[in-house]
Amino acid sequence: MASGVNNTDVERTEVKPGEADTLLKKNELSFEEAFELTGHGKFNHFVLLTCGLIMLNVSMESVGMSYVITAAECELELTSEHKGLINAAAFIGIIVTSFLWGYLGDRFGRRAVMLPAMLASAVFSVASSFSTNVWTLLILRMLTGCLISASSATVYAYLGEMHISSRRAAAIAWGSAFISFSFIILPGLAWLIIPGKWSWSLFGFRVVPWRAFVWSWCAPGLLAAVALLLLPESPRYLLVSGGPEKALPVLEKMYFWNHGTSAEKFPVEKITTSSDLGQRGGFVGALQNITLLCRPPLLRCVAISHISMFAVFMLSSGLYVWVPDILNSILRNTSEQQISICEIIHNKFEVARNLTLVAIKCESEVSVGVFPISMSMGVIFAITYLAIGVFIDRIGQKTLYSGIMIVCGAATVAAAHSPHGLGAALLVLALCAGCAASILAAIAVDVFPTTLRAMAMCVMYMVGRAGAALGANLLGAALDTRCAAAFAALGLLSAGSTVLMLFWPKPEKVREEMEKKGLSY
Repeated sequence: MASGVNNTDVERTEVKPGEADTLLKKNELSFEEAFELTGHGKFNHFVLLTCGLIMLNVSMESVGMSYVITAAECELELTSEHKGLINAAAFIGIIVTSFLWGYLGDRFGRRAVMLPAMLASAVFSVASSFSTNVWTLLILRMLTGCLISASSATVYAYLGEMHISSRRAAAIAWGSAFISFSFIILPGLAWLIIPGKWSWSLFGFRVVPWRAFVWSWCAPGLLAAVALLLLPESPRYLLVSGGPEKALPVLEKMYFWNHGTSAEKFPVEKITTSSDLGQRGGFVGALQNITLLCRPPLLRCVAISHISMFAVFMLSSGLYVWVPDILNSILRNTSEQQISICEIIHNKFEVARNLTLVAIKCESEVSVGVFPISMSMGVIFAITYLAIGVFIDRIGQKTLYSGIMIVCGAATVAAAHSPHGLGAALLVLALCAGCAASILAAIAVDVFPTTLRAMAMCVMYMVGRAGAALGANLLGAALDTRCAAAFAALGLLSAGSTVLMLFWPKPEKVREEMEKKGLSY
């Protein structure tokens, strides 16, 4: 309890909307006590919706090219290696800039970093649709990745800091459910746009369906940017960077939104702090803070969470960007035998090589059956994400995460050797590994202090995207000739990584040690 608070103050438990109006005005409360009094309502729901749109935007920008590469195969003369690079381009952009965005997020604020970056990413994404060769497309997709990197992990810090600790894991899980919507919306838009045979001229440039499809997926990011204009900076960040005076107006605004009453009725006049909050100014101060990530007790948390996120993305995103192409191969397979996915892919490779030798004209044809199947996959992902939101606090975060990764890893290995019908179903199950990323984020976000949280999350997702880039390129290089070995490597690494969760420390112990060093949560 903060000093200076009367013993006659009302007991401070979580207050439901409307009840705080009856409380006596308090002179001083700790930040956590004041945060509890803001309640949980419209403000939190709007934050959840906004962060969900941001996650939706990041996901669509990251994996949208998986629906483009087949349609643009002939126009841009794409090989399997080119497809792997294009699929990995956004992830590479995220990787090379995550450290920078993490620093900027901790230095200038979560909202201040995400808002301009989302607007700029939309500009580069649209520009990439005008590419006339593979290398221009590759560079522009990498630049788009550099900009969506600002939101890809910072959004988890922002969303988590807008909720009390007891609601944080569920909020991150519900927000992450929007990622699954991208797996419904993207194939839905592709179904509407890509099969079209139309084309038209824009300033002398020939626009074909796949180029217009790229424009369509920029909408969620623009909507999220508008929503962010209505939201304040994270109060926890403001507490650390500017002190209680900066954080109090945001808490008042949260109270106003949640209770439907005036901000002046917020029953707190002053927020007390028990430490200097660990804030160090400037780049040198940021580097000093970052070194704490490389020392106990955070070092173990960093190592486990980052390696685990690498495995999650390597399987889910690395495999997902190839699924539309794999499904297209399955649907166009004319063999009446129940052969495996890997056999279908190898046969397609042999046919393509023979056509190249006799110089037959390339034809890009996308089977429309790919799109409803992909949308069905998205529905499964959405159900999985929503189930995680319901059960994450009942089953336990680590148990739920480990169970999902083991099942998905086993499904990946089995998919390569099963008849193509069953194999396709197992691929869908394997891709549910992506849902585990939200659980891992909820596990990790709790142990990092406010001044390190954005940096830690950005670096964790940077490592994750490195796994996605490696997975996409591994499949690009091996799918035609070493398909089964590539699937086995992805599956076994993902399932085996769950062993690390046995060594995850107790969050309470980590927080206690870091608070002794003067850092705030």
